[in-house]
Amino acid sequence: MKFYLSLILVFLNTLAHAQGISVSPSRIFFKGEAGQTVSQAISFSNASTSAFYFVANIKDWNRDSLGIKQYFPADERKQSNGSWLSLSDNSVRLAPGETKSINLSMTIPKDNKSLALTNSMLFFTQVKEQTPDVKKGVNMNILLEFGIQVYHVPVGLRVGDLEFLAFEDQGMVTKETDQRVRKMMVKVKNTGQINKDAYVRFELTNIETGEEIPVKSIAVAMLPEAEQWIQLDLPATLKGRYLAVAILDAGAQYDLKIAEKEITY
Repeated sequence: MKFYLSLILVFLNTLAHAQGISVSPSRIFFKGEAGQTVSQAISFSNASTSAFYFVANIKDWNRDSLGIKQYFPADERKQSNGSWLSLSDNSVRLAPGETKSINLSMTIPKDNKSLALTNSMLFFTQVKEQTPDVKKGVNMNILLEFGIQVYHVPVGLRVGDLEFLAFEDQGMVTKETDQRVRKMMVKVKNTGQINKDAYVRFELTNIETGEEIPVKSIAVAMLPEAEQWIQLDLPATLKGRYLAVAILDAGAQYDLKIAEKEITY
């Protein structure tokens, strides 16, 4: 009996680099005006000893309330710019050790008067060519898929800010791995019309002993005027009174935002 397992891996750059493949940039921001055509080169590099073949396709996308990407057919969403895009080549074949570039162009419609950021996702998906000789047992094809976020950013968009809207303790929960954790949630809003990247840093201090509990920072990427919940998992073994502090850092051009919550476990 023969088994075939095909696994699509999206945005797993660690695996891609392990296989010697890199694609850049990961995000493209076009700033052309109505009627203009603007372009950007996309670079592919194959440092492996194997050949790779990728085909391109375009989709719309958004993030849900937890920041997880959702995908839709191209041109389905109002904020889509998928129909504005064209490639110099819709497929890329890379020989071992080869570096190659293709050109992505965006033609902004002449009648485009919308003062809003638009976006789409350009995918390059590996196509595994069939081989006549298939070994017995389990055969696994690792198919790589790279996604490039493509934006059009009109001149004059409101920059806005990032703000905390809520800070909640949701108690003890069991994760899919059966691990028990204490779940904290903070809600952030992007009040601007442009994309924003930020880090949410957390500080957790035992009020009675002064002990500081190490907590990792969480990276956040937000689309315009979006609201997003950010989840923090704390150890289930915590006991006592704690002061939790969330710090929202969107870079030097923005003021730090701070939210505090006292919790008794």
